[in-house]
Amino acid sequence: MGNYCQQVEINDKDFASVSIENRQQAFLINKFDTKCFNLNISDVRKLAQIESLNSTSQSTDKVKCVPFNLKQHRKRTLHLETIQDSGVQSPNSQNGEFFEFANGVYMGQIINGKREGEGQFFYHDGSCFKGVWKNDMANGFGKIIFQEGEIYEGNFINDQQEGFGKYTSNQVKYEGEWKENQPYGLGKEILKQQYIYEGEFQKGLKHGKGKIQWLIDGASYEGDFLDNQMNGKGTYYFPEGQIYVGDFKDGQMHGVGTFTWPDGKVYEGNYNKGKKQGIGKLTTNNLVYNGEWYDGVYDGYGILEVQGKVIEGYWDNGIFLK
Repeated sequence: MGNYCQQVEINDKDFASVSIENRQQAFLINKFDTKCFNLNISDVRKLAQIESLNSTSQSTDKVKCVPFNLKQHRKRTLHLETIQDSGVQSPNSQNGEFFEFANGVYMGQIINGKREGEGQFFYHDGSCFKGVWKNDMANGFGKIIFQEGEIYEGNFINDQQEGFGKYTSNQVKYEGEWKENQPYGLGKEILKQQYIYEGEFQKGLKHGKGKIQWLIDGASYEGDFLDNQMNGKGTYYFPEGQIYVGDFKDGQMHGVGTFTWPDGKVYEGNYNKGKKQGIGKLTTNNLVYNGEWYDGVYDGYGILEVQGKVIEGYWDNGIFLK
């Protein structure tokens, strides 16, 4: 191979950018002196193979999935437990300020057999609602404490959590707009020790424009969401400093995008299910590769330029053939 490379052992720190499955022991690769300008054709091919491997580390390219939390927002469909739905048209007994209903006990004002004004309802399952009633339904500001301890405090329309409200459980906090008992519109959601999301919701799911930041390692994403996942255009910031700007589908880099490393290395091109695939261009301080990719490595026809030398031909799994 000439005098420009030597066999060296890679330690864990040096190995961080290299992805090898099921490695059990240290191994040897060729380490090149990038200051040399007289690489022979064999050196160029080997350097290209190593750079292809280093630039496609799946451990650093993989984005995080957004947790599916449709059921984490506890909703109380109050109208299913009103007097009308229980088949009782008016209080069946009265004891001082307390009025007994089929599904609980009410304390407050009654007008023509209907709950009106300020009142408090104690459900038989242990839940409790306190707020404004109109036409025998929760209408206006109110607070409900569920039997498991979750709390919703905000606006109600016809027994529905609707308008602005706050929801708190031992795992989830949400503050924002509601519609038909679910987060709908702009809101902020915090999942304990997991992430903070600010943006749009639809039917309880992250949907529209939004930003999410993971609390564990600081990774973040800002862009389009569809059905609780990253879908559309967006920017993903990796905790190690890499940045991806481009298309997403079902929570993965998919489509056309630009991936930038902290050392200035840049990939521009196609992605398929989180991996470089299709036509793409990789630019580093040593080389430029422009061509086909498959499963994250050079594969197919491509042109490689290294320190004034040009290799044009076909690649298989990151290795130059001819």
